Amino acid sequence: MRHIIVLLLVCQWLHGQTSISLRDKATNLPIAYANIWKDKQLYRSSDSTGAFVVDQKEIGNEFKITCVGYKDTVLKMSEVLTLEPNAIALNEVKIIKRKFEKIAKLGKAKRGDSVYAVQFDAKNGITAKYFENTNNTSFINSVKFCASASENNRIISLLFYTVGENGEPKEILNTENRIVKIKKGTHVAEVDVSNLSIEFPKEGVFVVLQHVLLEQNKLYAKPYYPNAFLYEPCIAIDFTQGYKDTWYFKEEKWYKNNGFSINMQLIGSD
Repeated sequence: MRHIIVLLLVCQWLHGQTSISLRDKATNLPIAYANIWKDKQLYRSSDSTGAFVVDQKEIGNEFKITCVGYKDTVLKMSEVLTLEPNAIALNEVKIIKRKFEKIAKLGKAKRGDSVYAVQFDAKNGITAKYFENTNNTSFINSVKFCASASENNRIISLLFYTVGENGEPKEILNTENRIVKIKKGTHVAEVDVSNLSIEFPKEGVFVVLQHVLLEQNKLYAKPYYPNAFLYEPCIAIDFTQGYKDTWYFKEEKWYKNNGFSINMQLIGSD
């Protein structure tokens, strides 16, 4: 029995993990829901307190850290990491009075053909849906999408991107993460972003959903496959034959999704 106990302790030590604290370099405040990248793949996400864990063997190795509002930074892994805020240069201050008179609804938020989530061994947790500005809409008011979860407090990150020269997502428009909480069951989630005053570009916009790789989002396949899990929530989609409007991010590049389209609605106004 003594040998078995020693063996278990050695195994725990070999597979030990270290808690990392991610903080703002200027204020020392924690940085929530940042992305930690390893070998061009999404490896971890920091939680609401700016914490995440890595295997002990990763201490001293280089990782790329990205977060809305901060400079993309490559750092050697240590117990405390800091990011420098992204300075925003404003050439001209525009004061625009929102009218909210002309409302434009693009797309539909419905259950659709199926759903997608992020498998434990997959590295693609970021998808984007393109919306054309067909009505010359000025601002983005809200986003709706159908999501399902097996438990409460599942979360997903919502971002907005401009359109690049090749039609791919290019530059981020919002200056802060918008974290969406998904309730247990299947629901249409509506996210009000009118307070962010995000302008709707003439060439269109991408709405990006990013699964947050945290323990609170895991759905385990117990008892049949105890080490396998999915990152929820599950997002409703329709199958497609070829590209329609959805992209996915892999190895630091955007690719057209030829298999499905996210069921989502974008609501804008003047």
